[in-house]
Amino acid sequence: MKVSKYWQWKKVDRVLRNCLPANVEKVLKKAATKCALLLVREIKKGIKSQAPGGQKFQPLAEVTIERKGSSKALIDTGFLISAITQKIMGDKAFVGLLRGTRNKDGDEMVNIGAIMEFGATVQMPSGVTIVIPPRPFLHPVMEQYKDEIKQIFGEALLDLFG
Repeated sequence: MKVSKYWQWKKVDRVLRNCLPANVEKVLKKAATKCALLLVREIKKGIKSQAPGGQKFQPLAEVTIERKGSSKALIDTGFLISAITQKIMGDKAFVGLLRGTRNKDGDEMVNIGAIMEFGATVQMPSGVTIVIPPRPFLHPVMEQYKDEIKQIFGEALLDLFG
């Protein structure tokens, strides 16, 4: 029995061989990088504006404002903002604070960031309890840009086959 091929199978074969998997990986990595850079920029802008992702920070306590000389939350030395970064791992991206990054006092920025993002209650040796309310700076921005990130990845894949 003789088998005949109809349609443009040579073209389909060429397109698939040329774009899979190397080109797909390259396109996804480029999209991940674009999204990560967008998020880092917007997280930093959100901290500076005191409303990441459009959600205003809870005001600082008067005693905190007096101690630091400013009413801006998450901005003291600039270490937190400068530690926000991105790391590309194939077609995935990490955005936030990397473990091992330390401030001038040797504190891990990831721990400070977690306290700021989720809040904490600290019992001091003197018996005083300090309550630090959550001031999320990562998740609101990621939520705000979720649809744009999906669009960036979608367009990248469409361009691959366009």
